[in-house]
Amino acid sequence: MVRVIVRENGYSTKKRSWILRYFEENPDREVSVNDIHDFLQQNELDVNVTTIYRYLDKLVEQGMVLKTLHGKKEQATYQYMNGRKECGHHLHLKCRKCGKIKHLDCGFMKEIASHIGKEHGFLIDCRESYLTGLCRECSEKEKKGNMENEGE
Repeated sequence: MVRVIVRENGYSTKKRSWILRYFEENPDREVSVNDIHDFLQQNELDVNVTTIYRYLDKLVEQGMVLKTLHGKKEQATYQYMNGRKECGHHLHLKCRKCGKIKHLDCGFMKEIASHIGKEHGFLIDCRESYLTGLCRECSEKEKKGNMENEGE
């Protein structure tokens, strides 16, 4: 279902609705402006990249999307918050193969963050804190691929 987004002046846009739809379909991923632009083009919507950036800035302001900057060039990725405001208070797991993100809102991870703060004098910014590895699905695919290669 495509949700219609209404601007402050009462004008709704199909393009904004499709951008939000992309986030709703990819809730546990970090996406780039290029990912969104490609999705819109695949759905025959011609949207200027600058327009996408402007709308993303509004979504970030509203707390609907989390913006993360990467590397020296500070390339941004965005993640749909889906009403979750707690991302600043827990760590995350990120699959290095598929990019899926899992939110670690459990006591053990809070203990780790607390330990790092108390014992090492370092306050973790949990919004940008990822432990990377392989998710269960990608790990199983990799194991299966390795087993098939060994059988040859």
